[in-house]
Amino acid sequence: MGLMAFLSTWVLLPLHATAQDNTGKEAKNEVKSEAKSTALPEIKITTGRVRPGTLEDIARTGSKTDTPLRDIPASIAVVPAALLQEQGVTDMNDAMRNVSSVQPLMGGGYGFGNSFTSRGLALSYLRDDLPDGGAQNSYFRTMYDVDRIEVLKGPGSALFGVAGPGGSINMITKKPQYNFDLSVGTMLGSFGTRNGFLDLTGVIPYMPNLAGRVIANMEHTDGFRGLERNIVEASPSFIWRLAPDKTLLIDFDHREMKIKPDNYGILFDGNSHLANVSRETRYYTPFNKTDHTINRLGLIHNWAISDVLSMRTAFTYDARTLEIIRNGGGNQGNAAGIVTGRDARSQFDIAGYTQLQNEFIWKTNTGPVKHTFLGGFEYKNTDITTTRADFTLPNVNLLSPVILETSLNGLVRRPIFDRRISSDQTSFYAQDQIDLTDKFKLRLGIRNDLVKYSDKGFQFVSGNYGYREIVQTKSLTTYSTGGVYQPTKFLAFYAGYSTGAFINLATEAQNVSTAPETSDQIEVGAKTTLLDGKADFNVALFQTSRNNYFITLPGSGGQATQDGNDRSRGVEMSLGVRPMPGLNIIGNGVWMDPETLSRNVATNSVLGVTRSVFGTRPAGVATHMGSLWGTYTLQSGLARGLMFGFGVTYKGDSFADTLNLLKIPSYVVLDAAVSYRIKRMDLAVNIKNLTDATYYTNPTFAGALPGNPLSAFGSIRFNFN
Repeated sequence: MGLMAFLSTWVLLPLHATAQDNTGKEAKNEVKSEAKSTALPEIKITTGRVRPGTLEDIARTGSKTDTPLRDIPASIAVVPAALLQEQGVTDMNDAMRNVSSVQPLMGGGYGFGNSFTSRGLALSYLRDDLPDGGAQNSYFRTMYDVDRIEVLKGPGSALFGVAGPGGSINMITKKPQYNFDLSVGTMLGSFGTRNGFLDLTGVIPYMPNLAGRVIANMEHTDGFRGLERNIVEASPSFIWRLAPDKTLLIDFDHREMKIKPDNYGILFDGNSHLANVSRETRYYTPFNKTDHTINRLGLIHNWAISDVLSMRTAFTYDARTLEIIRNGGGNQGNAAGIVTGRDARSQFDIAGYTQLQNEFIWKTNTGPVKHTFLGGFEYKNTDITTTRADFTLPNVNLLSPVILETSLNGLVRRPIFDRRISSDQTSFYAQDQIDLTDKFKLRLGIRNDLVKYSDKGFQFVSGNYGYREIVQTKSLTTYSTGGVYQPTKFLAFYAGYSTGAFINLATEAQNVSTAPETSDQIEVGAKTTLLDGKADFNVALFQTSRNNYFITLPGSGGQATQDGNDRSRGVEMSLGVRPMPGLNIIGNGVWMDPETLSRNVATNSVLGVTRSVFGTRPAGVATHMGSLWGTYTLQSGLARGLMFGFGVTYKGDSFADTLNLLKIPSYVVLDAAVSYRIKRMDLAVNIKNLTDATYYTNPTFAGALPGNPLSAFGSIRFNFN
């Protein structure tokens, strides 16, 4: 309450108050001067300022240093806030269309959280370079506080420890600024969608060394097919210039998310075709819900010890509560058109994630060879209590479902688990970015994680509910290495190899892993700027594998085991073209061959099929997909600032099951946008799915989740600075 009162005072103080205080004004100008003098020099190429994602851009997700993308032997995609705004992006599914090979995945998200694969393998989340909660049962991420999104392809454990085999999505947030800036806006649109936001930053009155920022938003939608969403978020942050060479960043995030999940979508029939029903059809339990509350405190101290040595100390505490009622399983329709095996699931998680990290960057030379050395120490504690129970539900008719359940009262409760998961992880890591010459660069990185973890409590297995304990200590060593050859400053060829290893502490499985989930990737590619800076083109060939992840085998009584093993090979590309002033085109595509290498046997009880899954395609993964987005902004005349945008997204077919019996068709979706900037006001209309195509975004248990039909969203934003 004290913090909110302080923020209110800051907002309501007359803006000219500090201008009347000459001493305060002079001090503020000194701070601004210091900020300018200590800022990194603006990197320029032939066309002016550096564009996000180009060779000269710096994305910390690739190295945790100020190394430009051209010198990093890995593929990193960048999605800036400006692109999110012009596309009218409000959720991660739309944002990730701008990144090659990234596809939504139901597992771990279940409609109320964001879960994705890249190159056919699972992705993990970072927030400002630090892990953002657990790998599964994620949360629904909005875009209001996002400055840019960086996506590292392939395992990044050598830098981040817990990192998905497909890569890491790093949400870079907006930081406090010493110059005053205020943006407010709202959006209205289809499905009863409405939201409002405020973004205010500037120097705290009478405290010239302290700048603050507060971002707050409220969002509601009735949702397509009744999938309602209500979100309230507030993110105050402060940066305190302790000295010319020291800053302290304090940020706090409070999020409340109430979202109705759908685990069924449209189900398959007895012939393994999606049922011939309206895409509005609902099989999910009507009282499904998720109540998710997150409170995250972050402290980051940056110290520029000298021109060649700097230190960063970060602390975060992330407290989360999650209450879920969702469907936990079900079959496709049988030959009689009946859906069997339906159940409801109730789960309650209380989780706390504590992390302390200290790292330094040292730039030095050994003769003509330049080094950018990163060294770090990290401690992380995870503490989760979780309970789950299932409830059997009545069968329904596939073609005309009538959902009879109105509450969990009166349903037979089957306890699944009641457990506590805890972990202490101590890590040391090092990386050397080596410039042998102006044309040859190397990177060497290594990390060791010592993980002590336990999973204690009651668990239901094969008809028995009893107490059990898992207590383990693992030492995990991961590394990354690679090289870059740059025949010119506009062309870079690279090759890299990286490994991943972490203990999966997610509550989705009924017990934690007794062995680490591991991964590795080999990648070669090229990054280039063409046509005198008017085009950027990146291409990468890769082979990535994922081992020891949880899957559920027939006859296990629903007990997941670490028999998962996948491999993916392919080529992906990204392109940015600016052929003339005002015209911008970006695109990406991937062709790959993801393959299941596990030799376990799976069963489809409705079809009576039992066989090995070896050689099949992982569920939900398309072998080829791509997107293209173009905008043109009028450069002169009365309509100067009027922008037109058009986009197309293509995704190939995929499967809802590991046996590859239930195929989800490919689709093409068209989007459009029109916006106009009038002095301090931005007006925009975004139209999704122009042709009102019926398409399915990702698999469910025995079905596929329909994408939104033709829809429109209008927004207005006021900017004051």
